[in-house]
Amino acid sequence: MTENITESFIDQARKLNDQRLAAAQDIAVAVQARVDAEQALKDAQAAERKAFKDAERKGWTKPELDKLRPAKRRRTTTSSTSGDQGTKTATPQPSDQPQSTD
Repeated sequence: MTENITESFIDQARKLNDQRLAAAQDIAVAVQARVDAEQALKDAQAAERKAFKDAERKGWTKPELDKLRPAKRRRTTTSSTSGDQGTKTATPQPSDQPQSTD
C-alpha cells in the first residue's frame, strides 16, 4: 500500500516537473528569438550606416541623404501624437495594481 502512495506521489511530482521544464523551454526559445532579433537589428543598423557613408563618398550630400533617410519611429505609451488622438495605449494605474496584503 505504501508503495502505491509513493509511486503516485513521484508520478505527480514528475508530471509537474515536466510541465515546469516545458514552460522553461518556452521561455528559453522566446529569449533566444529576442536576442537574435536584437542582433539582427544591430547588424541592419550597421549596414545602413555603412550604406549612407558610402553614398556620401560617391557624391551624395548630407542634406540630400537626410531627405532620403527614413524617419525614426518612437513608441509612446503615455501620450498620443496628433495623428492618432484617442488611441492611447493603456498603462496600468496604481489603482489598477493588485494590492499586497503582507
